[in-house]
Formats: sequence, C-alpha cells, structure tokens
Amino acid sequence: MIRFFAIISFLFLCASCGFNKQLAYFKSTTDTCITVSQKDFEPIIQTGDILYVGVNSLDPVSSALFNFSTTGTSAAPGMQTANTLPANTTLGILVNNDGSIELPKIGKISARGKTKDQLRNALLVALQPYLKEPVVTIRFMNYRVTVLGEVNRPGTLSILNERVSVLEALGLAGDLTMYGNRNNILLIHENKGVKETKRLTLNDYSLFSSPYYYLQSNDVLYVEPNKAKAYISSPVAVLLPAFTTSISLLVLVVNSFLK
Repeated sequence: MIRFFAIISFLFLCASCGFNKQLAYFKSTTDTCITVSQKDFEPIIQTGDILYVGVNSLDPVSSALFNFSTTGTSAAPGMQTANTLPANTTLGILVNNDGSIELPKIGKISARGKTKDQLRNALLVALQPYLKEPVVTIRFMNYRVTVLGEVNRPGTLSILNERVSVLEALGLAGDLTMYGNRNNILLIHENKGVKETKRLTLNDYSLFSSPYYYLQSNDVLYVEPNKAKAYISSPVAVLLPAFTTSISLLVLVVNSFLK
C-alpha cells in the first residue's frame, strides 16, 4: 500500500516538474544582444481602417475646405464620426472596399497598402494646386488588435500609439494562463485584402527578429490550449480520482483479508 502511493506521488511529481518547464518563456535565450525586426515599424493601411486626416496651410480658410469639422460641416459619404475627437477637428475617413479614401476637390486617393507617410506624400502632391505649403496630419483612429484563447483577459485592444508587439499585446491581455500553449500561437494577419496565418513561439528568441513581431491593425492572436488543458477537459481526468479511490479501497480490502 505504501509502495503504491509512493509510486503515484513520484509520477505526479515528475509530471509537475515537466509542466512547470512548459510555462517559462524563451527557455533557449542566453545573455545576448538581439536586433528587433522592423525597428522603424510603420503600420500598413488596410480596407476598413478609419483615418484622421487633418489639412493645414498658410491659408486657413482654403484649408478648411478639406477638413470636415465636428461642428458645422456635415460628414461626406464614407466618413464616420469619432466621439473622442475634440471640436473643430477632422472626422474619421473610412478606407473604402476599393482601398481608397475620398476628399473634396481631390477625389479618390489610393490608401490601402500604404504607410501613413506614403499616403501623406500622395495627399501633399494632390493638394499643391489648391493650397500653399500644405501640411497633412494622418493618424489611425481604430488601430486595434484582438487576443483570444488561453489568456486572462481575451478581447479587442485599442492601441493609442499605433505600435504594439506580440509580447505587449499578450501583456495587455493579462498574459497567458497556465494552460496556454507557448509553442504554438496563431497569428491571423491581413495582407492586401488576403488573410494570412502564421505560427509563433514564445520559447525561442527568433521571435524578436520575426517580421510579425509587431502587429498590424486588426491582427488576431489566438493562444491555443496546451496538453494539460486538453487533459483536464477529458473524461480521463474526471474518472481518474474515482479510479484511484477504488484501487485504494480494493487494496485495503485485500490487505484485510490477507491478515
């Protein structure tokens, strides 16, 4: 009887040690310098993004024609009101299904696949006939990523600084639970209207040099459950306590008859 429980305890101890090792991040990382991928990361504009576009110049009156204010001028087609913006600022401009935005006089400008700087340069060229020394400000109004699965606070995260890494997003979601698979995190990413998937691992420092280390707007991270979660959800985990109890009772009965 004592030997039986000693064996069971030893097996549980070994399983516990192995499971604890699975919870650590970057187990293969040693003291070193790692170059982070895309140090000057710029998010790419995608269909469905909402952009703040502010136009200014030496002639404020002329500039006002290109700005849709929260007071006075109503929004043009494709424009969405942002309640968080202060008065007298440009409303959000929706990137249409064809990947373009539309401004008065200028008309449609291709935006999808561009960075903010690239779109800004395109707008500056288009504004030259109408404004003297125009200045264009562009910001994402709906930069967000979604974290699902085995994290403590799954959901959609709004990112104010327009730049978030995989680790930062997981941190904002409350970190992985003890049942999250550190070796197999699924990233769902949109590239020019096409959904792509990529598997990431938190147990290798190569993540830092990955082109997917920084997330684009509307990216989705899904943390899969590990084998421990699959086990506790299985019928075996439910039946095992009853089985071990039955074995213990059987051993006691047998011992009592043998005495």
